[in-house]
Amino acid sequence: MTAPLPAIVQEAYQHIVVVTSIVLGLAVTQLLRGVAQLYSTRHRIRTYWIHWGWIALLLLFGLLLWWRDWNFRGIPEWSFFRFVLYLCPMIAFYYLTAIVIPDPAEPVTDLKEYYFSNRVGFFGIFALYGVLAVVTASLVRSQPVLDPTNIFRLALVLLTLVLARSTSERVHGTVLILCAGLLLTFILLYQYRLG
Repeated sequence: MTAPLPAIVQEAYQHIVVVTSIVLGLAVTQLLRGVAQLYSTRHRIRTYWIHWGWIALLLLFGLLLWWRDWNFRGIPEWSFFRFVLYLCPMIAFYYLTAIVIPDPAEPVTDLKEYYFSNRVGFFGIFALYGVLAVVTASLVRSQPVLDPTNIFRLALVLLTLVLARSTSERVHGTVLILCAGLLLTFILLYQYRLG
C-alpha cells in the first residue's frame, strides 16, 4: 500500500485534472456524437471497416487516457510549463477525434474515400500525439526515454507515420490490427490497475 499524498499535492492535481478532463470529455463526446450521426446517415454514406476500426480504437484510447491520468497524481510540484506539457497530448487527441468523423455538413458519401483523403492529417497528428506522450512522460513524470511504456509510444509513432504515407488498404488493415494489439498489450502490461 502506498502512503497517502499530502493534501497540497492532491489539491494541485485536482486543479490540473479538471482542464484535461474537460478536453478529454469533449473528445469522447465528439466521437460518440459522430458515431450516432454516422448511424443516422447510414443510408446515404457507404461504410468502411478500417474507418470504423479507428473510431473504436479512439474510443478505447480515450478511456485509457482518462484512466492513465491517475499516474500523474503524485507529482509534488506543478508549474505552468509542466501543466502545458501535460495538456498537449490531450489536445492532440481532441484533434484526432475531430478529424476521424466527417462533419455532417460535408457532402461525404463514402467513408473509405474520406478515410484515405484525411490519412495524412489524421495519422500525422496521431504520430505527434505519440511524440508528445513520450515528452510528457519524460519531462512531467520523469520517466527515462527508454522506459518500456515509451517503447510502445514510439512504436505507435512509427506505425502511424507508415499509415500517413501509405495508400494501401492491406497496409492500413494490417497496421490497424497491429495497433489494436499494441494498445491492448499496453493496457494489460502497464495500465490494468490503478496505482
